[in-house]
Amino acid sequence: MNLQFRAEALNATNTPHFSNPAANVSNLQVNPDGSVKNLNGFGVITNTTRTCRQYDERGIRLSVRFGF
Repeated sequence: MNLQFRAEALNATNTPHFSNPAANVSNLQVNPDGSVKNLNGFGVITNTTRTCRQYDERGIRLSVRFGF
């Protein structure tokens, strides 16, 4: 007879998948000398993507197997 315990950790780091940064430069504000005053969100990442992968969330599996 044999008793076996198992544990699996899926996506243990729970890494986010970021969406593309904002690419709109039309709201750019410049100073009178030509230097940039305010980027107004250019290059800012504001959310994550939902890619519908099976194991995006963190998960732990525990199991026990009894063999005879």
